[in-house]
Amino acid sequence: MASGPAAFASSTRENTNYARLCRLLIDFGTEALRNIFNGIYSPANLHKILSSSSPHYSTLQSLRKKGVLNPTLWGKLSTSSSTDFDITLLMVLLRNVCGLSPPVSTGNWDVLPSESDNSTEANIVRIKYFRNDVYAHASKASVDDATFNQLWKNISNAIIGLESGKDVASCATAISKMKTECMDPDTEAHFRDLLNDWKKYDDDTKEMLEEVKGSQERAFEEMIKIKENQEKTHSELGEVKGNFK
Repeated sequence: MASGPAAFASSTRENTNYARLCRLLIDFGTEALRNIFNGIYSPANLHKILSSSSPHYSTLQSLRKKGVLNPTLWGKLSTSSSTDFDITLLMVLLRNVCGLSPPVSTGNWDVLPSESDNSTEANIVRIKYFRNDVYAHASKASVDDATFNQLWKNISNAIIGLESGKDVASCATAISKMKTECMDPDTEAHFRDLLNDWKKYDDDTKEMLEEVKGSQERAFEEMIKIKENQEKTHSELGEVKGNFK
C-alpha cells in the first residue's frame, strides 16, 4: 500500500480533480444556463416574469406553493438581474417557464438523451445528469485521473453545446485553461459545498413532491370512499322507503 509523500500527492491531485469538476459544473455551467435564459428573457424585461399578467405567473406561484421555488429562490426572482440567479434557480426556470420541452429523444427532463441529440434541452439535461455522476464521488471528494478526464469531456461538451457563435471558442479556451489551473483549499471547498447544496436541494425537492403526490392520492382515495359510502347510504334509504310502501 502506498504511503508517504507520493501517496499524499496522489490524494491531493484526486481531491483537486473532484473540486475542478465541481467548479466546472457550478461556474461554467451556471454561466451557460444564464446565457440561455437571458436569450429568452432579456435582462431589460426580466421584471415581467413575475408580473401577474405574465403567462407563466400561475406556474411560478404553483412552484412556490409546492416548495420547488423555496423562499431563497423566490427571493432571488425579485432582483433586477439574472446575475443573482444560481444554477439551481436557472434549472427550475428553464424547465418550467422558458417554453422549452424535454429532449425529443427521451421526452423526459430526467433521462440522459441520446448522443446524437445536441439540442439546447438535451445539453441542459446532461449538465444535471453528469452532476449526479460527479456527486457520486462526494463522500471521498476524490476522482482518479481516468474518471476525471471522461467526466471533464462529457461536462465540457454539454456546456460548450449551449454556447453559440464566437462564444463557443472563448468558452472552450476558458474551460481548457481551468482544467489545469491551480485552486487553493478554500476555493476547492467553496465549489464542493455549492455542488453539495445543489444536489441536496434536488433531493429535498424530490422528496417533498413525492409527499405532495402521496397526499393527493390519499385525498383522492378518500373522496372515492366518501362517494361510495354516500351511494351506499342512498341505496339503503331507497330500500327502507320501499319497505314502507
